Amino acid sequence: MTYNSFAQDNLRFKIVRGKTDTVNSRSHFIIGVAPLGAEIFINGMKVKQYSTGSFGTQMMLQDGVNPVEIKVYSGSEEMTDSFSVFYKQSSLQEVRDVPFFKYPVVVTKKGAYLNSSPGGDRLGGAKMNFLSEGIKMELLGVEGNLYKVKLSDNRSAYLPRYYADLLPVGEMPAFSVSSSWSVVNSGKYDKVRIALENRQPYIIYRNPQPNQLVVEIHGTVNNSNWITQYRNLKSIDYVHLNQISSDVLQVVIGLKEKFSWGYNVDYVGNGLEISIKNTPEVLYSRSKRPFAGLTIGLDAGHGGTSSGAVSPSGIKEKDLNLDMVMSLKELIESNGGKVVLSRSEDIDVSMQERVDIFRNANIDIMVSVHCNAGGNPLQPMGTSTYYRHIEYRPLAKGILDRLMELNVGEFGLIGNFNFSLNAPTDFPTVLVETLFMSSLPDEELLASPEFRRDMMEKVAAGLEDYIGDVRESLK
Repeated sequence: MTYNSFAQDNLRFKIVRGKTDTVNSRSHFIIGVAPLGAEIFINGMKVKQYSTGSFGTQMMLQDGVNPVEIKVYSGSEEMTDSFSVFYKQSSLQEVRDVPFFKYPVVVTKKGAYLNSSPGGDRLGGAKMNFLSEGIKMELLGVEGNLYKVKLSDNRSAYLPRYYADLLPVGEMPAFSVSSSWSVVNSGKYDKVRIALENRQPYIIYRNPQPNQLVVEIHGTVNNSNWITQYRNLKSIDYVHLNQISSDVLQVVIGLKEKFSWGYNVDYVGNGLEISIKNTPEVLYSRSKRPFAGLTIGLDAGHGGTSSGAVSPSGIKEKDLNLDMVMSLKELIESNGGKVVLSRSEDIDVSMQERVDIFRNANIDIMVSVHCNAGGNPLQPMGTSTYYRHIEYRPLAKGILDRLMELNVGEFGLIGNFNFSLNAPTDFPTVLVETLFMSSLPDEELLASPEFRRDMMEKVAAGLEDYIGDVRESLK
């Protein structure tokens, strides 16, 4: 059999694609040909030349004029070409824009989140999810310390005023037409990337049956005509979209694994990125040390000027919480785990600082330890565990099941709990309310170092059960 080669020996340098004055797409390709064996640089970056003589690169254009300089070195000869590409937003955006918007508009700041209602209790309004900064929304009204904002034509929500700025009169709220998607594995995460024209508000929720993560992007019209999905995905089974109303695009992500190890939604530029944490690799193997290879965040509630509950005899909750967390730390480390603490001494640490500590440490699981208060002081009030997101219910239930082996009262498994450290979706979280400081029988148990140690042994056993269940699900 004879094979023919189509590379040419007499190629001259020329640009065959990309020498365009004005474009409407931020992604821009420069393609050319040059003598074989040449060294080629585009804006100072060396690019690959193929055996055919062809070369190319992809540029992400900035608004306005984008200069392009190409240099080709072939032997002793230097060849150059330079031109500019002007990028402007698509005509669709120009048609939608009006010179002046008569209603007020707010833009989110770092740490922003949405509430579903203006109501509140000691834990604040019912949170929906966190939002990226830089999202513009029409302001519908003000209720106390909350802005009522328009997400889409048929949906509104409440945003704490502290996490938003009012924009100058005439600013437009954001609106987008979606374009291409990609679904990739990036090591510890599978990521869905959706190209949008602007940063739009979104709502996130998990469906246990079927096993899906759903993100609704508001103020968005679908023009995504392909979704590129790679075969090396670990957590994501499939991705689909639905235009569920005239200006809400629904992202449906089918998940492979029964247990969730965390996810988050954020913007990279104007592209929405949904990151789903893959099951830690160590859990695919057997280990005699149940926590080996895992990093567990432990939070001792209160501290410093925040004493928490105080028992009738004067015991402070903050002191018991720290004592129990240090015991739990020892138990986890003795079984191979790494521990990250939100505090290791009697100091003030804000809720946001605690969340940041755990996020920055890239923990796998978070346990917050508290003592409860309230109710009948002459009755044992019991123990309880709490979760916010339905996917972390098995963790909370497993720990409560173990705590109930101590022959204490049951205060319950509490879901949808609006506690700051249950709010993140980045990792599984559980709040353990050990016993009641205000109950005389419970106080007597909590005052015993041996009993506090017993409680933490049960928490550790519940964690071990949970990890064992994960390993079983991976068989």
